[in-house]
Parts: sequence; C-alpha cells; structure tokens
Amino acid sequence: MEIEDKRWAMRIILPEHRAGLARQAEAKRKVEKPQLDAQQIEDMEITVAESMEFGAPLAFEVYDDGYIREVIGAVHYVDHIRKEFRVKDAKGDTNFVRFADIINVKNAPSG
Repeated sequence: MEIEDKRWAMRIILPEHRAGLARQAEAKRKVEKPQLDAQQIEDMEITVAESMEFGAPLAFEVYDDGYIREVIGAVHYVDHIRKEFRVKDAKGDTNFVRFADIINVKNAPSG
C-alpha cells in the first residue's frame, strides 16, 4: 500500500495548486454557526448576571466568520441598544462581543 501511495504522489506542485490546496484545507476548518435553544440562552444569561454581580471573569465562545474564538474577561458594560457586551480582558483591552455571535459562556478558569 505504501509503494502505491508514493507512486501516485506529486513530485512537483505548482503555486496555483498549492494555493488551491490551502483554500480547500481552510474551507474544511470552517464550521457552521450552531443554533442555540431557549434553555442554553437562559443559562448563559444567568452566568453573565452572576459574573457581573461578583466581578468574575468569563470565557465567551464567539462565532467569527466560520471559526470559533474565545474571549476571556470580565463584563463591565451591557449595551442593549447595540446588543453587545463590553468585555475587559487581562491586558485591560475592551472587546466588543455581539449577543448574536455568542455560542457559549462559562466561568473562566482561574490561574
């Protein structure tokens, strides 16, 4: 089996092929945005409310154009007009997290 794989393997790859393979690999890593049910949303709201009350940091899982990234920090303001949280991270930077992009919220690991 290994000999057959080597026989059909490409010896030279054109830059156009390399770019195409990179685009394909990138497209495979993208995921669809998960749909949240009412119970998950309610649990997240409770977690955020408790965090704001005690000033505890949270870990937000945010959907960002096919990828899931994590924002860790304390919520210091809820903007109901723009529908976003303002999250201050450990560096002191403010991150804007839109309500619609949030997939999951949990207490940030300490340490």
